[in-house]
Amino acid sequence: MHHASGAPDVLVVGAGPTGLTLACELARHGISVRIIDQAEAPSDTSKALGMHARTLEAFETMGVAEELVAKGVKVHGVNNYANGKRIVHLSMDELETRYPYVLSLPQSETERTLAQLLGRLGGSVGRPIQLSGFSQDQGGVTATLRHADARQEEVRARWLVGCDGAHSMVRKALGLPFEGSRYEEAFMLADVRLEWELPDDEAHAFFSPDGIVATIPLPGGQHRLILDVPQEMADRDRTEVGFEHVRAIMDSRGLGWVRAHDPTWVATFRIHRRMVPSFRVGRVFLAGDAAHIHSPVGAQGMNLGIQDAVNLAWKLALVTRGVGKPILLDSYQAERHPIAAATVSGTDLATRVVTLRNPVGQALRNQLAGFLSSLEVVQHRLTRAVSGLVVNYRRSPIVAEYRAGLLDTVMGDAAAAETPRVSDWRDFGAAPAAGDHAPDGPVFPPGGDASARLFELLRTPRHTLLLFDGRAATAAGYRNLAEIARRVRDRYRDLVVAHIVVPRDAPPQGLAWDGSVLLDPEGDLHHRYGAGSESLYLIRPDGYVGYRSQPADGERFFPYLDSILA
Repeated sequence: MHHASGAPDVLVVGAGPTGLTLACELARHGISVRIIDQAEAPSDTSKALGMHARTLEAFETMGVAEELVAKGVKVHGVNNYANGKRIVHLSMDELETRYPYVLSLPQSETERTLAQLLGRLGGSVGRPIQLSGFSQDQGGVTATLRHADARQEEVRARWLVGCDGAHSMVRKALGLPFEGSRYEEAFMLADVRLEWELPDDEAHAFFSPDGIVATIPLPGGQHRLILDVPQEMADRDRTEVGFEHVRAIMDSRGLGWVRAHDPTWVATFRIHRRMVPSFRVGRVFLAGDAAHIHSPVGAQGMNLGIQDAVNLAWKLALVTRGVGKPILLDSYQAERHPIAAATVSGTDLATRVVTLRNPVGQALRNQLAGFLSSLEVVQHRLTRAVSGLVVNYRRSPIVAEYRAGLLDTVMGDAAAAETPRVSDWRDFGAAPAAGDHAPDGPVFPPGGDASARLFELLRTPRHTLLLFDGRAATAAGYRNLAEIARRVRDRYRDLVVAHIVVPRDAPPQGLAWDGSVLLDPEGDLHHRYGAGSESLYLIRPDGYVGYRSQPADGERFFPYLDSILA
């Protein structure tokens, strides 16, 4: 990345987790970016903690997941208690991901890791620099920046992205409303040491008639306490609210038996649920808290913003390089707005349930929670939802799929032909759809005996085309796959990397393709992708399926590629 002192491709305002992720991803895609923040130094206190599986998978692609996991605490489960007994236990251990837990890590540490990554990519955060205004025209955005010494600077960029938080200057300058409301409830946070017998790798929430006390383990043996408090307490002067209040509330809520000591941070805050109607106005985008804020119940906030950034970066990069069609940028709003809206309403419901004040409602909640969480299907759904693994873009304008009609399939076991069998058709239907996140799985590059994981191949900032051979080995099938792979390489060499995946332990003789062949000797990857017969999957740079078809049909696939790539 050439650090653009002149005219960067993208000016990013705000260097929290969202802005830093965006800057790193743009740089990884070869786009020049300038990122500024109005604070003199990064914050060392941290409201946000929880990092979910889907976020860690994105960080794996960026090359920092391992480092973050090493710094954090893995929270493997959540427990809820009422009237002295545990009523809910949710375990994360069954999640289908390399990261079956919530990673607890202060936001300040996440920011530090991302800032170091940005440094390795040739960038740095300019601070303290304030955005004082901007105007846009057909060709770009002209922004006025104000430095600490009151010096004004004018910057011309092709795009501007506001990642500048709940009080976003960018959003205000666009004149966009921040629709929603403030909760009645206020919350108090404290980082403390706890002496107790409960497991240190799980989160705990204690319901009492007066309110909730929740605990989340932190690195270094501390815990974060979260308590709902009357709003007048949050409206008081910050200096008046101290650890003795936390202690008193814990005692009044039946937690006198827990010894809490050595607080390093105590804070109160009010929470809001708000959303902006549009994430984009012309050449200006909003991401993270600048676009949506919601209750912290479920610990989604930072994750949503990071996912916004991951979604936007590759699209902005392709369009900026002149190789992506404008519809890619339209799809940012189409894909992310519904996710934010669902999160705002989902966390809203969860917050109302958690902060219930009505005794009958509380009793009902406690009974119902115990019953529901004992059902495996509810367990599975809840943990997957919290982890972000269920998020999909199936209704996006830039994803598509084709599957031959049921009448085109072959009944029974005609394994020698490339025509899908009925069972293949069914398996493909149940496999990840266009707009779903692509599943990981083991693959074997020929010649090496070491297995790799598919996600390791997806680390390139390009689209990945997987051409599955399916069960049948036919000369016609190999010809078709090799022809699609060659056409992709000739026409989209720098944008799409093609792999032919065969369910055997050596590359087949009849395959005339000198590019990448991946071996799937146990058929494991074929199975995960529902590829009993010849199938095609295009995986986007953000790890989601952009297009898929069964059979692999170039006549349908190339028009799709032409609709998104220039």
